Amino acid sequence: MKKAFSIIGLLFFSSILFAEKPIVRDIQAEAGKGNKINIFWTLPENPEKEISSFFIYRDTRQIASYAQIKNISPIAQIDSNFSGYTDLVKDYNDYFYCVLAVTKDSSVPYDLILLSFNSTVKGVHISMNTQQKEPQKQEKEKLYYEGTLRETPLPFIDIVENSLQPEPTVSEEAAFAAQTLTNKTKKREPVLKPYIFEEDLISPDGGDDYLLFEILKQYFVHKNYDEAIVQLNKLAGTNIKDSTRSRVYFYIGECEYLTGEYEKAVKSFVKVQDIYPTLARKWINSSLDRI
Repeated sequence: MKKAFSIIGLLFFSSILFAEKPIVRDIQAEAGKGNKINIFWTLPENPEKEISSFFIYRDTRQIASYAQIKNISPIAQIDSNFSGYTDLVKDYNDYFYCVLAVTKDSSVPYDLILLSFNSTVKGVHISMNTQQKEPQKQEKEKLYYEGTLRETPLPFIDIVENSLQPEPTVSEEAAFAAQTLTNKTKKREPVLKPYIFEEDLISPDGGDDYLLFEILKQYFVHKNYDEAIVQLNKLAGTNIKDSTRSRVYFYIGECEYLTGEYEKAVKSFVKVQDIYPTLARKWINSSLDRI
């Protein structure tokens, strides 16, 4: 018991001590579709020194100290406004991640590493291809004679005020929205920061990805979200490849979210929730929380 209180006290003390330090919090890593691992975190609030970028490190061991990674290059350097990153891996190893901030008065990252704050605790690997499941055999109807019990109980019927209430068939998103509408005292999560996929961080040589990159560079990065929506919708209406179109819809959802059009944002994210399940769920929940 004392050990448990000591751990809780240490975490509480750490959160206060480093509240104004340039350290990200609540880092999480989850396997995405294919060979992708999605990492996202909470940006530091009011850091003492202004942050210019983030360095992202990856290792097959838990990253517990800066000495462990100081001699290796980060897998990516991204803008300080972003709170997520998509890593592409080629094997099924367990990977651990760490995100370190670089301040504007320094070219090296802030070297403090705290597990579960800016360093993941558990390893994550991409999902292996699952074999197609064999079709289930249709079981014959089993008869129960008088006086015998069923192996599986009958469905429970909830009776409220002498009326039968059928099981709700609404989606999880709709149920979540109803819950937030009835619970006015629930504390909202912070507004999500703009997210850019790894494929769009570097200018492509040409093609569909280049057209998307130019729209992001001219409008999205400069927070001209209304014009970005117009241009992205035009691009979505052309004959572009499916992978680019999926990212276009995701960026449209981001722009609608960042301009307060949360209902439209949900509809846009739903279009790609099968492609980006973790990211889409995160943005859908945040949008519903604000409707």
